[in-house]
Amino acid sequence: MNLKELLLAQLNACQENTWFVSLLNSIDGLTEEQVNWKPNGKTNSIFEIVNHLIFYNQRFLNRFKDIPNDKNVYNNTFKNKEELNWNDTVKWINEIMSEWKDVVKEADTNKLNDRSSELAHLTIHTTYHTGQIIYIRKLQGIWDSKNGVNG
Repeated sequence: MNLKELLLAQLNACQENTWFVSLLNSIDGLTEEQVNWKPNGKTNSIFEIVNHLIFYNQRFLNRFKDIPNDKNVYNNTFKNKEELNWNDTVKWINEIMSEWKDVVKEADTNKLNDRSSELAHLTIHTTYHTGQIIYIRKLQGIWDSKNGVNG
């Protein structure tokens, strides 16, 4: 497996279940009420976690594509800065992850070599937060561990 294939496999695992649950499967079928639920005031909701993932995945995607990022980085990456509803937020994270796969497919070897560490860390970051989402769903009693869908 070459570097491009490895990075694409990591990105694919964020969108489709492999031997663990993907980000997109972890958020599939949730309601506004479910994604805004918090077990206590010190934790983030599923909605906040997805906003955080949007922030970092979009930021590093722009960097990968040599598009300058907004220099006015806000302090709270978990905030719904765009004030999108949940369904639009799910569409946006899906579009970002799809675009990541497209740009990696088209990237030359030099670019992949230069940015592979960032992308590998970004996919690990995404899967880390996917685990948090599943845990929050388990706390709510809305996770079926048998098949990874709403119970």
